[in-house]
Amino acid sequence: MYEKQYPHEGIMMFGQSEEKNSYGSLAEKILEQAIFLYQKNKLMEKIDEALSKKNKDLFLELSAQYNELLKKHGA
Repeated sequence: MYEKQYPHEGIMMFGQSEEKNSYGSLAEKILEQAIFLYQKNKLMEKIDEALSKKNKDLFLELSAQYNELLKKHGA
């Protein structure tokens, strides 16, 4: 029954303009942004934890990772 409802699923539709078929690049940008925000938030949590434990070495290491992440993503 599923095949009858969606007979063209998974089939590349040739002849469509590139503009109509550009959802892939938009989805990729959304995923990249989501991954960046996830990594940023995780590092911020770990940095806060290192500060609360007064672990200077870990704080410096995580801060460097945080700065690299921001630099990589132009933030």
